[in-house]
Amino acid sequence: MLRWGVLSTANINNRFIPQLLKSPRSQVTAIASRSIEKAESAAKMWNIPKVYGSYDDLLTDSEINAVYIPLPNSLHAEWAVRAAEQGKHCIVEKPITTKISDVDKLQKVAKEHNVLIVEGFVHIHHPQFKAIKEKITSGCIGALQYMTGSFCFKVDQEDNIMYSREHDGGSLWNLGCYPISLMIALLGESPQTVTAMKCETKSGVDGTCHCILQFSNSRHGCISASCIASSGTNFEIIGSKGKISLNKIRAFHPDCGDNANYFDVSVSGEPEERVTVPNVDAFLSEITAFEASVLDGISPVVSLELSKLIVTTIIALHKSACQGGMPVSL
Repeated sequence: MLRWGVLSTANINNRFIPQLLKSPRSQVTAIASRSIEKAESAAKMWNIPKVYGSYDDLLTDSEINAVYIPLPNSLHAEWAVRAAEQGKHCIVEKPITTKISDVDKLQKVAKEHNVLIVEGFVHIHHPQFKAIKEKITSGCIGALQYMTGSFCFKVDQEDNIMYSREHDGGSLWNLGCYPISLMIALLGESPQTVTAMKCETKSGVDGTCHCILQFSNSRHGCISASCIASSGTNFEIIGSKGKISLNKIRAFHPDCGDNANYFDVSVSGEPEERVTVPNVDAFLSEITAFEASVLDGISPVVSLELSKLIVTTIIALHKSACQGGMPVSL
């Protein structure tokens, strides 16, 4: 049984905690906030038995053996390390960090304290990912040539944390990480070279970023991410014989809807195939996979090795964008 502590009363708890409550292998034991009043309010809402007015106090609770960390981006790695040092397994919201040295530290502390640390990419945990990968492996679209993806979501509030340089805001870390992580997870490798161009906001973060990722065997990916433009999401995988097109509305949030999700497979000379994906909550998929890794020894879906490839890629893209689009080798 996993006995969870939740660090902070972030809005995303409204998606995560209800799924924890559904799982027979998990229970929500405690929640912490720097504001004890906020923690008490959240505990009352979710019927959580323990409340803490500091994150450190929660981490020293010996009853808790797993922690969910939905803090601001800049605090993810710090508190994941502290949790691991207290022997807690962790799901850390994406991005797990914005520094390669932090990933190395997380790998080290996880090994030393025999705990699991997983980055919360729910779209990779959802059954949609496995179904897409199986289609690619089947060879139905031929040899993979390139992928295109975008996540553009206009954030109007200038005080939104996505616009905060202090907390590692910007379009790439918060939105571009979705198509980038999907490409890397599907190929099982980071790109060899990247280029990027950006448009900065008044606060100094990347409001829009356009990227090219060059992988091995002449494969490449094209990415667009924006928090100042609202053109939605899309993701396509193009092969030598055909392509896979994800549902544009639910490309990276496959569980957002009342009906089962789908993706389309188009092969030259054949009728288009619509592949239906189970309408499973992506957070529940993430939690179930995490439980299987901790309690049953199953390899994690999103390993720290995969997270390091993603972090390394986004750092290189930022470097290219800051250099006016000069290619950066990884």
